[in-house]
Amino acid sequence: MKKLTTTAATIAALFFSMQAFCQGQFQKESAGSIAFVSGHVMQLAQAIPADKYAWSPSAGVRNVSQVLAHIISANYFFASKLGAKIPDGVNMETLEKDLKTKEAIAAELKRSYEVATAAIKNTQDAALGNKVVFPFPGEYTNMTAILIMLGHSNEHLGQLIAYARTNGIKPPWSE
Repeated sequence: MKKLTTTAATIAALFFSMQAFCQGQFQKESAGSIAFVSGHVMQLAQAIPADKYAWSPSAGVRNVSQVLAHIISANYFFASKLGAKIPDGVNMETLEKDLKTKEAIAAELKRSYEVATAAIKNTQDAALGNKVVFPFPGEYTNMTAILIMLGHSNEHLGQLIAYARTNGIKPPWSE
């Protein structure tokens, strides 16, 4: 009986220590992933000359500036779904037109990633399964919002890499 009690106590201790270890683990790893991709997006935004911000691969396709504004807008959108407040002065409906210079885009890009990262870190484990309403079909949770945010940034990083390379610009981290 003593052996059974010791075994049960050991299993319980492992369970609770594992549970304590996992507290916030998804958020920590997601924040690390967004930090990695945001670093690359911001480095590439700096590497692309201002005169190339109007470049687009073809008519009707977002140019460099519009892709970056889209990333900014999406960061704020997903962060707001996680409970973050969009900074004062940011108008989501006119954001693309409001950001007129490379410097303004770079500053807002950095701020949008800071808001997104804080929103991820501030999401409690118990809230990861909470439902989130998006303007597109499907059922989503806070965890889904974080995962979509990560995928979205990576998707547009790839797009910006293609834009840069097409214009003879090598991503800074690949030198």
